[in-house]
Amino acid sequence: MRMRCLLAVGMFGVLGLGCHVTAAEAGAWEDDSQREQRDAMLPLTTRGTGNCTSLLPGPLGAPTGTLDVFDPDESVTVRVDGAGNLLFAFHNVVTESFRLELRRMDGSLVTSIFSLPPQHFLIDQSEGFHLLGPRSRTDPTVVLHVLTAAGTLIPKPLTFTGLLDAVPRDGNGTLISRSLKFSSTRWRVEAFVLDADGELSAGPIFIENGTGASPPPARIGSSDPESALILFDSSELQDGTRWSARWLKPSEGLAVGMPFEVAANLTSSPSPRLIPLLDGELGLRAGEVWLGRFRPFQKQLLLAAPWLAVQPGYEVAPIGTGRGYGLFSPGGDFACMNFLVVRTPTGEVCGEVVLPTPPPPCQESSIRVTRVGTLLQFAPFFSEPGSRIRWWSGLLD
Repeated sequence: MRMRCLLAVGMFGVLGLGCHVTAAEAGAWEDDSQREQRDAMLPLTTRGTGNCTSLLPGPLGAPTGTLDVFDPDESVTVRVDGAGNLLFAFHNVVTESFRLELRRMDGSLVTSIFSLPPQHFLIDQSEGFHLLGPRSRTDPTVVLHVLTAAGTLIPKPLTFTGLLDAVPRDGNGTLISRSLKFSSTRWRVEAFVLDADGELSAGPIFIENGTGASPPPARIGSSDPESALILFDSSELQDGTRWSARWLKPSEGLAVGMPFEVAANLTSSPSPRLIPLLDGELGLRAGEVWLGRFRPFQKQLLLAAPWLAVQPGYEVAPIGTGRGYGLFSPGGDFACMNFLVVRTPTGEVCGEVVLPTPPPPCQESSIRVTRVGTLLQFAPFFSEPGSRIRWWSGLLD
């Protein structure tokens, strides 16, 4: 069923998505069984309600590691691989300097890298990381570097003109989307599959051609090694008013079926993004609004689970090796209390994981949950510039 959707701002400033269904579409919908209608409302899961006891850790205690950042002009991005190694990317917005630090789970330094310019994407693997960004400070060509868990940086010969997005392939490779302009009025969207060693497994995989003055944005999402979705702006002006998608089978290096329209007539909306959920599903969000979700290889946008839709301000991450979800507020909206709400795959609340309160001014602290279940807490210092990063590893895997 195809939806015509309009994103608007209501009287209280809350974004909402309204979808119009034509009479013919409504008739087709009524012909579906009640079971199919009910299934469309529920998460796709074969795990039942899950075991809350196994999802909730005991008292957190002391953090696994701590890192102090004393330069207030530095922004810090953190990625954690499947072995618990942490990659810190520091970017000084004043001096435009950039460095990478690879650290062990306990915080001990493995290596520092100063030779690269700021990287566009840091993609965690089961062990080590893939880096996608300019080759050097004087050469803007986008290339791949593999950073091993031992700290060795390995350049690869692949180049990625038109790079737009990159995500992990379940820790064992990287999925990439790009769009290219190949004539004055024509563009093409493509995908690539890399293995864990950074070698090309498949690609370029053709997704779609179109017309327009510039190539459109194209995002890629995956929560299952056997499926991935490319989401691209299919409006003629690339103005974000119409989005389409196409499924991939990464292991076969093939696009599946034809592109399908996701939503039309979107207005006043941030660009949509794909959020990994359980059982291969992908959520679709625009800003804080949940627009819906996709099941692998189905060509329709289903309703978001109600327990997600009513908590738009929370980020969500699969935890417990796929046994449940963790919901958290990334912006430190709860004064000095940083906590993670734990839910089963079907949305039942198991409880909360409350992090130790950081020193004042703790109101500005915030947390993140990584793909491998590491809890990260960011808190500013009270008496001097900078911040402290603490993490708890192995609690939510």
